[in-house]
Amino acid sequence: MGFMGTMGDKILGRLVPKAVAQADTTFQKICYCSQRNSFYYRQTCHVVGGYTSCGTCYLSSPCRPSA
Repeated sequence: MGFMGTMGDKILGRLVPKAVAQADTTFQKICYCSQRNSFYYRQTCHVVGGYTSCGTCYLSSPCRPSA
């Protein structure tokens, strides 16, 4: 029974493609902190089907003072 189960797993593995987990998501990324006006610039990025694309940077929030 063990041999038949192993053989069946190998055959099934060749017939059915392996699933790859790729979650679609959206996240925020900091572009830079402007010293001139002390604000962060961010961009929104999306991951769809394993590919990442990001929009343009936009004014976001005040910079935190560095420690």
